[in-house]
Amino acid sequence: MRTSQKNKLLEKGWLEEEIRSAEKSLDQFNRSEVQFSRMVFWSALILVIFTNLALSLILVPYLIVLTNGLLYLIIVLLAGSIGFLYNLLINDIAHIEKKHHLIAGIILPLLAISNFLITVFIANNIIQELQVKNPVHNAWLVGLVFGLAFILPYLGNRIKFMVKERKVVYLAKEA
Repeated sequence: MRTSQKNKLLEKGWLEEEIRSAEKSLDQFNRSEVQFSRMVFWSALILVIFTNLALSLILVPYLIVLTNGLLYLIIVLLAGSIGFLYNLLINDIAHIEKKHHLIAGIILPLLAISNFLITVFIANNIIQELQVKNPVHNAWLVGLVFGLAFILPYLGNRIKFMVKERKVVYLAKEA
């Protein structure tokens, strides 16, 4: 607790022991809250990873049948939707450190891209084995499109947050 807050409480008649007890309670509550936030973060991360896996399995038939334009539209819509939901989950968690944002911003898109690389390779093998009259897809392009569409809502929100923080720092310097 800050000295100014302690002084205000002392002026109101609080005893030193009562202030220490309140500080201890607040500190214990904050530690529990941070621990809960970490648990929610890792749960959301695992949920999004499984959602990406499920989505890749759902998209295999579309990869086999559809051509580039419609396929990419579906991929962007689905990946953007999952990315938007992930962004909502992550930004509603109260105590997330920079390392968590780094994990969310780098590891998840890499996992999504690698997952879709494998999915496209499987779909391309099926196209060739069944001799479907659809050209094979560029696995890197499909994976990259999915990864970018997935992470775009999160990156947009992070950029907005950073710009807002700089405005607050700038305004504080002016005051």
